This record gives sequence, structure tokens and C-alpha cells, in this order.
Amino acid sequence: MTTTQLEHLIHRRSNWLASRFPGFTRWLAERLSTEQFRGLPLTVLAALLVINILTLSEIAENLVNSEPMIKVDEWFSQLLFQGRRQSISRALYVLTWLGSGYVTIGLSLIGSYMLYRQKKKRNILVLWILMAGIGLFVQVGKRTFVRKRPTLVAYYVESGYSFPSGHSATAMTLYGLLGYWLVRGRRRIGNRWLVGLCAAGLILVVGFSRIYLGVHFLSDVLGGYLLGACWLIVGIVLTECPVSNQIARH
Repeated sequence: MTTTQLEHLIHRRSNWLASRFPGFTRWLAERLSTEQFRGLPLTVLAALLVINILTLSEIAENLVNSEPMIKVDEWFSQLLFQGRRQSISRALYVLTWLGSGYVTIGLSLIGSYMLYRQKKKRNILVLWILMAGIGLFVQVGKRTFVRKRPTLVAYYVESGYSFPSGHSATAMTLYGLLGYWLVRGRRRIGNRWLVGLCAAGLILVVGFSRIYLGVHFLSDVLGGYLLGACWLIVGIVLTECPVSNQIARH
């Protein structure tokens, strides 16, 4: 619905509110309008960003206060460890590199070259802002919580702290953003679904591999996903908002 249509609807449903607070009525209609990105799409993304931040804060608080989530982490890690198969471990060991710094930086460079060829310089800027941002926030999180990895069930030795999972966070940010851009460029619904499912599959495989291989706990991966989703939302907003277009031109 357009802003004008929503204003008329609010007038019909709550004439008192519209008459007493016309400025608020206009603002509310603009936030719920579907005629432009700054309306309902941006409102939904802002709400999701707040939810992600609150959920991430709750997970972090549980870790600090040693609440039941730690027991869930240990139980889930042991469950996967007891059912671990060598063939699956080898396959996931290869797939888990899709979230590593080497692969994601390499893909970002390739993506930047392709975007440059397509004259999408703004998207290159957005891509590297997100990659730098997620890398910084992951390191801040690791040094803040200083959580040890589940070494007793580890398939291989991994250095650094455990929370949040950098592989999971980077996969959510990078593959989510690339998937979003590719979906926007597809006209057929079937192709959009295929691209979206492939991006989601990559994100889920990387996250699951970290737990299955015993180098991260479940909450590490969930925390990484939430952190990555926050940056993904920022990337979508920077892609769609007119403000980012003006910045890129200058």
C-alpha cells in the first residue's frame, strides 16, 4: 500500500489518533508503506536487526553467567562426537574451508572484479565494508569472552578462541550478501529460489561443519550466525537506500 492509502486507512480506523497526531500518522504510514524501500522493507529489517542484537546479547550473557546453554553445548557436541563418521568428517573438513579467511577473501576479490566489470562500484564498497566489519567484530567478541574451544572432541587442532564462530559469521555475511544480490538480478521465481537455497545451504553447511568437527560449540555457531545476520542487514540497507547511492557517486 502507498503512504497516502495508509494515511486514509488510519483516518478511517482511528480518526482521533490521526487528528491529534497528524505528524505521527504520516510517519507511521511512511514506515508501513510498500512503495519504497525506506517504508515497510526498512522497518522489517530494522526490527530484525534489533531482534538479532537482543538474541546475541542473551546468548553472550548465558555464556558469561554459566547458565544452562553451556550444558546444551556440551551435550550436543558429545552427541555429534559419538556418532561421528570418518567419511563425513573428511567431507565436512573440506566444506568448512568455505568459511575460512583465505576462501572468503579470495571470493570477495573475485566478486569485486566481477562487480567492477558490471560497473557496480557501490556494491564493491558495501562488500568490503561488511567483510572488514564482520572480521573486526568477530575478533572483538573472541577477545571479550575468551572462551576455550571443545578440544576433547576436536577432529583437528584449531587456534584462537571459540565464541563467536568466525567461519559461521563470515559465511552468513558473505554468502548471504552475494545471494541477495544474485536473487535481485534474477527475474524467474524458480531461479530466485534456487539461488536462495544454495546460499542458505552454504551457510548451514559451514556452521554445522564447525560443530561436527568439534572446533566450536553450538552457541558459538548461533552467535556467529546472529552477528553475521546483523552485518548482512546493514549490507542490504546500504545496497537499497538512496543515501548509499549518493555516497558512492561522490
